[in-house]
Amino acid sequence: MDARKLLGARLLVVTGKGGTGKTSVAAALAVAAAAKGHEVLLAEVEGRQGLARLFDLPALAHEEAPVGERLSGLAVDPKAALREYLDGAGVPVLGTLLDKAGLGDLVTAAAPGLGDALLVGKIAQVARRGVYDLVVLDAPPSGRIVSFLGAAAGLAGLARFGPVADQAGAVADLLTDPALTQVVLTTLPEALPVTEALQTAEELRSAGINVGLAVANQVGDGALAEGGDRLPALAADPAPLRRAAQAAGLDLSDAALAALVREGLGRERRLAAERSQLGRLREGLGAKADLIELPVVPGGVTDPAGVLAMARHLRRLGPRAGRRTATGATA
Repeated sequence: MDARKLLGARLLVVTGKGGTGKTSVAAALAVAAAAKGHEVLLAEVEGRQGLARLFDLPALAHEEAPVGERLSGLAVDPKAALREYLDGAGVPVLGTLLDKAGLGDLVTAAAPGLGDALLVGKIAQVARRGVYDLVVLDAPPSGRIVSFLGAAAGLAGLARFGPVADQAGAVADLLTDPALTQVVLTTLPEALPVTEALQTAEELRSAGINVGLAVANQVGDGALAEGGDRLPALAADPAPLRRAAQAAGLDLSDAALAALVREGLGRERRLAAERSQLGRLREGLGAKADLIELPVVPGGVTDPAGVLAMARHLRRLGPRAGRRTATGATA
């Protein structure tokens, strides 16, 4: 999988274990794509308003609204999605009755997977509409992403025929077409997140959903130092380090020398552990998905400046937007 093909898709589904920077990566991907000239919609479905906080906005609404240059935002609401579905199905009076009776939440909760199917259906509808070159979805975490994306297919299987089956089937077709939909998995260069990322990739592939990219977030900066294998010996006998410091005009105490060696050892061990986990991730993903490493963003990704800093590292993912043909391809 060539990561540059990601921006040729219509829908990017960003998921990952909690704490791996899923929402930050989704926002940065959207900003990076918009900077390349694509018209982008950035959407969330969990009601957390995490994207709004990253863009210093009070909230995102169920209606699409601009949040930046060539970038719009959307927070899908299940009740509003149900009302839109009923309106589109030609029974708006039912939606009105449900609203007046306050039964929207009850209906979506009573039918297993219906709430998720409505959320996915809304995103798919926007992606298919063609107004945006790319829709980036800050999706639920990896622990439930397979059931979330599979809700439409499950609904199609239950309905079997009629408009419900047709619409659910169209959504399922979109999600399983690698030319239209790609999943982006976020992780950290640590054992547990990498293990969950690999398990999620396998489960998604078994469900017929393509994983195009894994993003390893907060990767340590720099390579293993030349001569780093000498650090254990220096910890036992810092005399060579003392002589080197003295030659440079520095008179360091034994405590300062010991602290330097401990810091060096800790850094080398952390980097070695990260490299090991990244190698395991790369091998487990195989040639079907790319792996991008993102460094730690100073100060974290908590505001537009942090999102922009992360986006700069992601802008190499694809070419600038071209002219869309009538079929939606790039000319």
